[in-house]
Amino acid sequence: MADASSSTNPPTNLPTTLGDLLASGWESRSVAEEMIANLERRIADGVSLSPGVKGFEDTVLPQLETAVLAGHDVILLGERGQAKTRLIRSLVDLLDEWLPIVAGSEINDDPTNPVSAAARELVAEHGDATPITWIHRSARYGEKLATPDTTIADLIGEVDPIKVAEGRYLSDELTIHYGLVPRVNRGIFAVNELPDLAERIQVGLLNVLEERDIQIRGHRIRLPLDIVLVATANPRTTPIVVGSSRRSRTASVLRFGRTTPGRSRPRSRSSPKRRDLP
Repeated sequence: MADASSSTNPPTNLPTTLGDLLASGWESRSVAEEMIANLERRIADGVSLSPGVKGFEDTVLPQLETAVLAGHDVILLGERGQAKTRLIRSLVDLLDEWLPIVAGSEINDDPTNPVSAAARELVAEHGDATPITWIHRSARYGEKLATPDTTIADLIGEVDPIKVAEGRYLSDELTIHYGLVPRVNRGIFAVNELPDLAERIQVGLLNVLEERDIQIRGHRIRLPLDIVLVATANPRTTPIVVGSSRRSRTASVLRFGRTTPGRSRPRSRSSPKRRDLP
């Protein structure tokens, strides 16, 4: 994964306003398109997707590359300790090193197509003079270890009582304190041990990714996020809800074989099974 320390020091020659950005010829593209282009370049240069992971060169890694090139979300199925999280974190290197956002945006708004109310108002007011900042790819990755007590507020957001006390309505988007998922808009969000999430939380996550809206305390707010979802799961745990009912979003499910360092072939089905001691 890229070093986060460089994220505070973007190059000084990058555009600082929306007008300068448009004049530079920069073009907006989705996270999936960005990852596809950068992966194609790495493959052409002979660079491995995850050079530090051994044993999956002929099994999981080609499947993961195929999933990325297809623009899919990904679910990695395997037992604990099989480098699933490490593989996920390596995907950050497929993002562009620097990305422009509307200055002050909480959810990494695209200057040419802002989605939050605050960013839309800023662009409408300042036009080409709208200030922009650049964030490093390491800041475009979010990760959550799923636990049974994870809430919608943790992932999606919640009403900020201070903003309500200031006189805003509950249905006003500006009253929302965003959770982890919106804050990695235009990036990669990873959920470790996805089945450990309560089913209602999985459905809520599906809603923001598939239906592109959020519902907080009965109020529905449109929020078209651009996120690549990557999750891990243990095949021995409960079934996954999120990936099963999607329509326009497609998830690739990659299954890990029992490999060891230096061996890329999974264990044969005819091999004797391990017996657990009492």
